[in-house]
Amino acid sequence: MINTKKMVKDRDYGCFLIALLSNSNIHPLINEEYNKNRMKYDELILKHKLSQEDYCKRVPEDIIDLGLKLTGIFLSSCGNEFLIKILKSGWPNLYNYIKTSKEIIYEEIKEINDYGLDRLDEDYSIIIIKVISDIFNKKLGYINDNSKEEIERYNKRLGFAGGINKKQICEELEKDFQLASQNVKYTEMLTPQVNAIINNHLLRGITFLFYFYSIDLTDFVQYYDIIESDKELIAAYLLATKTALPDIINNDLKREEMANFIIISRFFQNLMEKYRALHKKYLKFYEKSIKTDIEFEKLKEDNLYLKEQIEKLECENKQLKEKLKIVSLDTIREKEKEIINIKKQYDEIIKEKDKLIEENKEEIQLLKMTIENLIDESRYVNEEQITNDALTGTRGVIIGGTPQWQQHMRKIVPHFKFIEVEQLNYDTKILENADKIYFNTAYNSHAMFYKTINAVRKNKIEIVFINNNSITAGFKMFGQKNGQYKGEHLVS
Repeated sequence: MINTKKMVKDRDYGCFLIALLSNSNIHPLINEEYNKNRMKYDELILKHKLSQEDYCKRVPEDIIDLGLKLTGIFLSSCGNEFLIKILKSGWPNLYNYIKTSKEIIYEEIKEINDYGLDRLDEDYSIIIIKVISDIFNKKLGYINDNSKEEIERYNKRLGFAGGINKKQICEELEKDFQLASQNVKYTEMLTPQVNAIINNHLLRGITFLFYFYSIDLTDFVQYYDIIESDKELIAAYLLATKTALPDIINNDLKREEMANFIIISRFFQNLMEKYRALHKKYLKFYEKSIKTDIEFEKLKEDNLYLKEQIEKLECENKQLKEKLKIVSLDTIREKEKEIINIKKQYDEIIKEKDKLIEENKEEIQLLKMTIENLIDESRYVNEEQITNDALTGTRGVIIGGTPQWQQHMRKIVPHFKFIEVEQLNYDTKILENADKIYFNTAYNSHAMFYKTINAVRKNKIEIVFINNNSITAGFKMFGQKNGQYKGEHLVS
């Protein structure tokens, strides 16, 4: 028998969510059920700290919202019943086949096209078959070895999906890491190798692909020696090649291959860290939004209770007035005072509620704007765009960036105004006459960002973002066009 509360704690739960949510037919059912008892499900999500679970790192961001909602439902008393409901709705033919068949054959499932399971050897589809089989306490069988290999391949993939103990692996390979740091040197290997693969079609293709998304790979290549973060790269390479490190070091070809892997993998390692950071910000924002919704619902309940109390007191007051002839005037006045005091309390609570709602609205709006600005590619400018702005006489204000970067920028665009990271108490009036604000996210603070965003919103000033501290091609072009800024003014 299935137990959704237990399934949430399984190491392969992320794969289970992906398998379920890949079927868009069940999405309306999830939203419908969630909205029926939103407050209860939100409290379960917060109580179990679901946003901090490892499975959240695996579920794609386009369905993570649905994944959290569904998990809240699974943790409730109706979780088992709801899982059966979405399985029936999302995969009706498969559900009926398993329910009515005495023996479940993998090959038979593959031969029928209307089960809603495309590419049975990929994308976690087999987990749907297994879950429905568990409901009816039936085992999945197969006829030929190819099917056996498909199922075993899925099980192996599922094992990796639960996560690998990176720390343990790196500790076990500490001696190998020391050996690599001694033998893979800047002058001897990595620098020549970087130079050798500059014209490699694979790397150039990856570089241009990143340019499509306004990402400069050269910003990631700040070092060439083996460093601490390379432990996981070396560990991954050794696991993939199943080759001892001394055998690689002593073989020119294998050593060159490992160097290529380290160089290219650094790019992806950096991007993965950026993605995880943004993913974490989104989950924190989602969690904060849930907390605000819960507080709002509680305020609504308090408001309803107070209204009921007022109505009750007003009814009592009416009855008292009807008994005016037999009740003393003093008693009536005491009741009226009681009503007035309760009304005052009610009015104060209403004011407090309205204030809280307004404060949360501003905070949520600011957070929403912050996230939208951070993920909106159109908000980021490259060096060429800043150059064009400067040449057309744009009145700009540059905020943040390293002191060295700002120093060189003052030479490049002397008519711009500059605010350093440490100038948190700067007068925002400096922004009022600006045509555009250039905010350097690569070297800045959250406090400076929020202060600047508030001033920008108030004065309706255009703001764009810079994500590096280098002055390269774009500013060199600017100097050539002006004829006054030469190479000694530039950082390359």
